Amino acid sequence: MPADFWARLLQCPRCRQPLGADLTCTCGAVYPFDGSRGALIPTPTLSEGKQHIQEFWGDLCRQWYSDNDARLTHQELDTQLDTVERFFQHRRQLATVEMPADLSGKVVLEIGSGGGAHAALFKRRGAKLVAVDITPERVVSTSLKLGLVEEGAGVAFQADAESLPFVDGSFDIVYSNGVLHHSESTERCIDEVHRVLKPGGRAVLMLYSRHSAQYWLNILPRAVLNGTAFTLPEAESIGRITEGKPKFGHTRNPYTRVYSARELRSLLRKFTDLRLRKNSFRLDHLPIPRGAQLFEGLLRKLGVPVSPAGHILYGRAVTEETRLELALSPYLGFGWNISALKG
Repeated sequence: MPADFWARLLQCPRCRQPLGADLTCTCGAVYPFDGSRGALIPTPTLSEGKQHIQEFWGDLCRQWYSDNDARLTHQELDTQLDTVERFFQHRRQLATVEMPADLSGKVVLEIGSGGGAHAALFKRRGAKLVAVDITPERVVSTSLKLGLVEEGAGVAFQADAESLPFVDGSFDIVYSNGVLHHSESTERCIDEVHRVLKPGGRAVLMLYSRHSAQYWLNILPRAVLNGTAFTLPEAESIGRITEGKPKFGHTRNPYTRVYSARELRSLLRKFTDLRLRKNSFRLDHLPIPRGAQLFEGLLRKLGVPVSPAGHILYGRAVTEETRLELALSPYLGFGWNISALKG
């Protein structure tokens, strides 16, 4: 894919003017292409909250993806993506239900690419794929994987989802899996999704569910017990509890939001053909001390298959969801799978 194809999509996130062919703007901003890392690394001025987002998710990137990235080859990545496809199909994940199986010729934006497994999957399906993440480490991890996939075309940029560096109406599909609820302003992110979609384009999003076993039986009781439910805004209180702990620094997850169906309809009011579906219930969402370790060990002893897809997704192998978990997911699941059109 010629580099000028990507350049035509870009605009300055500061002043909203199209960038020149050399990726400079009339306002004086310069966005150099970092050839050594294969990613455009702009340096926007970030709030303290967004700097904390970068620090926390950069820490998790090192925890989850570094070891696997170090041994990736084209063949190894292709094998891992096969396992990811099977894993997603089994758990009826957003990438295999709401996303088309054939993305040939589609211009797709992924917001919050993480380690790049989803982006690589979509590029392999034939997409012209643009992946963005606010965290430099995750941009580099994504760029590595995109470079190893021969099908389609793809590039990874560092960007703030609240001020995307793309011209209006650029994308056929905007995809984001479990990311926008971790931003400073999910509302501004959704507005940006709507802006960069083409008329008739589709948003495919996953946001966390308020009415879920994970929230009512696990997160909220812990927030009450540790006192943050009374001393912090809800998004910050939930953030302290979810997504793991830092290993290389001290910054905790700044924000996590949860939504009811009513709240989602309000959040996505600019869109049409809104469809909501729940999944992602695990037995370890039940309020049992050290439940994750206990249920994981029990399920393995019972012969529940362990999916190697976990290595590229979470940095470790994970058990597949059981029939019971899959049956309860539409009612108790933590993930809202969302599909909506820009009218």
